[in-house]
Amino acid sequence: MRERVNREDSNFEAKLDELRQRFAGVKKSAESETAVNVNKQDLKDGFVTFWSDNSDITQLISRSAGYIVSIMDCGETVRIRMARKGFRSCYHAFKLSK
Repeated sequence: MRERVNREDSNFEAKLDELRQRFAGVKKSAESETAVNVNKQDLKDGFVTFWSDNSDITQLISRSAGYIVSIMDCGETVRIRMARKGFRSCYHAFKLSK
């Protein structure tokens, strides 16, 4: 079952709350994945895509809910489409080394 919810839908905030609670504390198993998909066409279209099946979903919603454009709930995994202006860059995901 895939449920798609866009920011302009009346149940958008309720869906964010449901996902925040459902994935809070979900541990990362050996098979767990989180991915950020960034490609030039999506950036031109104004968004980046985030996929996850663990508590990273809760973290992203808590930190950046204002930039979430749409959600696709696939049950065990969730796709979150974020506005480009809420995305820094891929290399900001890594700490500086000394």
